[in-house]
Amino acid sequence: VYEPTEEAEYQRLIVPQIQKRGRQAPPYNEVRYNATLVLGNSHVSTGVPLGLPQNYKSIGGYHIEEEVKPLPEDLEKIMMNSKNGVIYFSMGSNLKGKDWPEQIKRDLLKLFGELKQTVIWKFEEELPNVPKNVHIMKWAPQPSILAHPKCVLFITHGGLLSTTETIHYGVPTIAIPVFGDQFINVKKAVARGFALEVKLSYSIAADLKLAIQEMLNNPKYRQRVKELSYIYHDRPVKPGAELRHWVQHVVNTRGAPHLRSPALAVPLYQRLYLDLAALLLVVYLAHKLMLRKLYHRIRPKMIVNSKKKDKKN
Repeated sequence: VYEPTEEAEYQRLIVPQIQKRGRQAPPYNEVRYNATLVLGNSHVSTGVPLGLPQNYKSIGGYHIEEEVKPLPEDLEKIMMNSKNGVIYFSMGSNLKGKDWPEQIKRDLLKLFGELKQTVIWKFEEELPNVPKNVHIMKWAPQPSILAHPKCVLFITHGGLLSTTETIHYGVPTIAIPVFGDQFINVKKAVARGFALEVKLSYSIAADLKLAIQEMLNNPKYRQRVKELSYIYHDRPVKPGAELRHWVQHVVNTRGAPHLRSPALAVPLYQRLYLDLAALLLVVYLAHKLMLRKLYHRIRPKMIVNSKKKDKKN
């Protein structure tokens, strides 16, 4: 099963690259069917265990650099001077500051100003009357902030990459999903025990205050995310190295046909279990026919016996 957008992305990104090499691009369905290797941006620590074919390789976290880049000097100073830790708030790049209602922005600033923690808010525009403990930044090095020992909480939209980084660096999360896969990611994170969900509404400040208090006062969230972080990191190789290995493996083995699922060679009628359905139908009809013949054979005897009883009576 695939979304129509997958084929659109194939036409937009892949087809032009194939045509540049003077080759004709095959139809998307053919490419999808002949795929030897599937690289999935997932990991058991971020989801649930699944039975997957041999050609599916989990490389969740491949986008995270192995070495954490140092923070800019001014940001490092802010982090180190925070006596009660830092709360990092970022809603990504899709939800722009200009789209936020003024009331929500005022309520959030008021809430953050009441906290004893330092708040770093990635926001695209300047805000008036910013409290002393709140720092508005149009851009922030998210991985470096999450990796810092002073970071105690991450408030995010719950996108897949941000959720993966949360587990990678072991930081508990409050998620405010807005669209797309964020709702699914947040639901999984809450079920895994390292996140809380807050709805994006005009009461967000009050709801967020309760969530922050719960997160910071209850150690179970940090303990849980540390457990998942250990599971995430306990791999034979880093996800980036695994990605490179399997791509090279496909090249070296002329397409790695040995990784393809045997199910791809199964005829459509067998994949849909039509042969089994046909067999069950034949058995049912044969059974029904036998019962009908048996009934017609026994029925005359039953009638004769019934008449004999009537005569005796």
